[in-house]
This record gives sequence, C-alpha cells and structure tokens, in this order.
Amino acid sequence: MKEENVWEENIRVNPPQMAFMLLQARQKYIVWSRGTGKSFIVGAEVDENVRLMPRGITTLAQATYGQALTKTLPSTFKMLEMLGYKKYDSKTGTGDYVVCRQPPAGWYLPYEHLLSFEHCITFSNGHALYILTQDGNSRGPNADYNITDEALTLDKEQFDQEVAPTNRGNEHVFGRLSPHPLLKHHGNTFLSSMPYEPSQRWLLEPAKYYEEERGIQLFDVWNRVVRLQMQLIDARLANDAGMFVEIWNEAARLRRTIQPFVSQDGTLFMLASIFDNIANVGMSYIVNQYKVMAKLQFMIEILNYVVDKIDHCYYQLSDQHKYYHADNDAFIRDFAEETDFSWTKLADRDSRMDADCNPSEPLEVCFDWGSSASFMEVAQPSHFDWTTKTLMPDRIVDNTINEFFVKREEEQDTEVNALVDRFAGYYRHHANKLVIFYRDRYGDAHRANSRRTYNELAVARLQKHGWTVETRTHRGMEPPQHDKYLLWSYILAETDRRFPIKRFNAQRCKYILISMNNTRVRQSPSTGRFEKDKRSERNDSVLPEEATHFGDVVDKRIWTKYGDLLQKQYSFVDIRV
Repeated sequence: MKEENVWEENIRVNPPQMAFMLLQARQKYIVWSRGTGKSFIVGAEVDENVRLMPRGITTLAQATYGQALTKTLPSTFKMLEMLGYKKYDSKTGTGDYVVCRQPPAGWYLPYEHLLSFEHCITFSNGHALYILTQDGNSRGPNADYNITDEALTLDKEQFDQEVAPTNRGNEHVFGRLSPHPLLKHHGNTFLSSMPYEPSQRWLLEPAKYYEEERGIQLFDVWNRVVRLQMQLIDARLANDAGMFVEIWNEAARLRRTIQPFVSQDGTLFMLASIFDNIANVGMSYIVNQYKVMAKLQFMIEILNYVVDKIDHCYYQLSDQHKYYHADNDAFIRDFAEETDFSWTKLADRDSRMDADCNPSEPLEVCFDWGSSASFMEVAQPSHFDWTTKTLMPDRIVDNTINEFFVKREEEQDTEVNALVDRFAGYYRHHANKLVIFYRDRYGDAHRANSRRTYNELAVARLQKHGWTVETRTHRGMEPPQHDKYLLWSYILAETDRRFPIKRFNAQRCKYILISMNNTRVRQSPSTGRFEKDKRSERNDSVLPEEATHFGDVVDKRIWTKYGDLLQKQYSFVDIRV
C-alpha cells in the first residue's frame, strides 16, 4: 500500500554517479568530463547535506562570485528542482529556499550565527549554502562541509589558508562529539574537468593511493582506454561492426581494472568520461560531438584525457603568473538581482560578464585557418595586470581574453561563418564595434571553389554583424620560427620594458594554454636554429595535445604587433637563447 503524502521521483543515474553515492568518503575528488553528470553530483551533495544537517552550513568555494552564479548554481538547482525544490514565492508563502536575502519569518536559521545573508542560499530547515569566493568574500562562518565545483580554477594555497580552516563547525551536533556522528562531516567534495595547467596538478595528486594500495597505474590505464575509445568511434564511422565489438570489449576490460575505491584514509578519487554515461546520451551523440569538435577538445572535454605539460616547450610560460581569472562580479550580481536569480539567464554568458573586456575599446582578433579546424584568438591590450591586480601606466599588458574554434564542415564557407558568428554572438553587447583584424597570410590564398579568400569571407561576415574592420598584416611571408621563438623569450621573461607583458585569461582560453604548454621546440639539424616541432599536425598517430594550431594563432598577432621590436633588439648581434 502506498503511503499517503509521499512524493516520489525516478531519477536515472549512471555507473559513476551510483559509485559516488555508494562509496562513502570524507574527501572526494571528482574529475569527470563534460556530459558525465557532474552537476548531478553537486546537486546530490547539496540535497544530502540539507537533509542530514538541518541548520548546518555548506560552503560553496569558487574562484569568483560570477563563476558561482553563472556556472555552478544554474546546473545545481536544475538538479535540485528535479528533486522537488522550489524557490520561495513571497506572494504565496510557499517554497524551499531563498537566494542571497533574509529568510522568511518562521524559517529555521543555521546554528552558526550569520550577520548577513547576502552570500547565502538558505533552505527552509535552516541549512545554508554559503558562497565563498577567492576574489573577495573568502572568509566565511564555521561550516560543516565544503563543495567546490570547477576546482581547477582555485588557488589551492589560498583555499588551504582561508577556506579549509572554516570547515570546523558543530562537532557536538553532527561530528565526532555528537550521539550519531556523520562520516562526511567536515569533508570536501572537489569537482573538476581535467586539469590542464601545472598549477592544477593538486587535483590529480590524491589518485596516488591507487598505485600505493593496489598497484594500479590509474592515469596510464585511463589514457589507454581513451585511445581505444577514439578507435572505437573510427570503427563506428567505418561501419566495421567486428572491429567495434573487439575494441569495445578491450576498453571495457581495461576499465574494469581501474574501478574506483576509497583509500584507507577515507579519500575517494574518480575519473569518468561520457562513455560512462552512454546509456543516457547514446552513441550517436558521442559520434556527433566527435564530428563537430576539434580532436584535442574532444579528447579532453568529452573523453577526459589526462594532459600534462611537456618538457622542452617552445613557449616558456610559467606555472601560474601568466594566467588569470576575470569575472565581472558587480555586473553579474546586478544581473542576477534584475532577473530574480534566474538560473537559465545566468547560464547564458556574454562579454558583459568578463571584467577584462573593456566595452569602449576595440577588440583584436586573429585566425588560423587549419586543414581540419579553424581557430580564433580575441585580445585586448590595456595597462592593467590582471594577475597582480596592478595598474602598469608605462607598460603594455597584452591580454588574450577569449578563444573560439570550429571543426571544418564539408561546406567550407560554413566554417568561416560559424566561427565569426560565435564571436559576434558572445560580443553582441560590446559598445565599440571596431575589430582590429590581424590577417593570416595563408588565409589570403584564393581557393578553387570560391572567388573570395578565408580572410575576405571573415571580414564580410564581421561587417554583416555590424562590426567595422581594420586589417593589419605583418611584413613579408611567414617569419622564421627561430625569430618568433626569440620574440616569445623576450616577452615572457618580462625583463625588457620595451616588450609587452603577456597575460592569458585561463578561464576563457583553455585550449590556447594547452596548445602552448604542449608545443615542443627542437633545433634544426641543418641550421641549429630553434623551431616549433610541428610534426603533430601531419601525423595522426601523435596525440592532438601536441598540435600547434592555437599557438600559431597567437603567434601571428604577436609577431605582427611586436616583431619590429625584436629586429631592433638584435640588429647588430644575432642573440642565441
């Protein structure tokens, strides 16, 4: 007999989600790809904490406030609404939570006294989800649990100094001093896509217990599975059923050897990819993503390939100080208030939410028209260093603020239009509709099936979207790789004040940084001069994280703008680095 006043909802979970819920641990590190169900985990953790710890506090630690409002919370509350949670309606007096405001009269409040609810999402049973951000509101009340989504954007040292010490509240209510202590009390859940910078490797370090306790080389086996899955897709496209079954079985066999488990000290580390969610998304979706995405993006974003910075890198980028995050938190907060914290509208990001984009100044763009995919860099120089948050009145700070790329379709014009349309859509609110267009000289070549070149098509498309275009072209043909290597060496050293300071928005320019950190340098056997190792572009057996396309697109603009400074620098002596 069905019990009255009981509400039921069937929610289908995939194997990694089920494993996460069954494997109880205090410290959890979840490194999953897109389409695997990370938002389910955040929502499930919040729901569990609300139910198990009424009047407790869960901190949501993020790099920026804008990141919490535009990325984490929209997907989290989509999940919670599936479970029946409703935003409080003051007209009807019904609902389960309020966002960043005083709870209604009669609701329970957290045990920990809060002076302000400005950064809280409060539930009707008194549990509070307290938003902590590393760029402002970084020190919160004593808490019972912490959740961090997009953990790869954290400054881990700052987290350990400011957030971790606050995870210490209510031992007598939920912890070791209570009659019924909770295992998860004072724990952490870190969720992330695959780290791609050296400074983010802390997210992968907890996985060492796989080898220490069971002799499992987790990352090596995982990447072998990813390579097999790439072959699996190729077999599907070739309609080779026999090969598909053979590869599928081998990938499944390897996957069983790295099943997740909890370490002896209560740590859970999990990897998962979209193939773990294939029952929900379907093979056709995976194949479609493979067709429309660049191979590098697909392997990392969809299959969760483990990346690392190579030795002997062409670009001498530092681990951290060249990268920054810049959410326009003031605008995002005002936008959230105006839309009554509409999670759908907050998730639809545009350039107004980027603090490093000055809407009154032009944007600089450059393209790399590749054989399999095309790439676009968006930059805007200023005198503000977003890494140190200092004004540099006598130095140019050259900021790469965004990236776009599309995979080539059968109709070549579609590729140009799709790339420009993505740019124009994101910057549709930009006030100064002037683009400084740095031409790719190879994009000026005429094609047999069109009267217009790639560059001409891109300029026309920008103008159609209402942009005024000014073009810039470097002198001569493609400059020697050795000279570009020297130019980057001077720029990244930051010691010669004639050269700009170079910064990258790490949140918006992920694949530029992956490409640059994985571009090898070699010396020409004939001349001894430095050059990029570009063999990855011509050899399908070389992993795509070694491809140089995104580095090339940044090179073109940098050389056109600053190459003359290098000529003056060694006009008398050819400097060797």
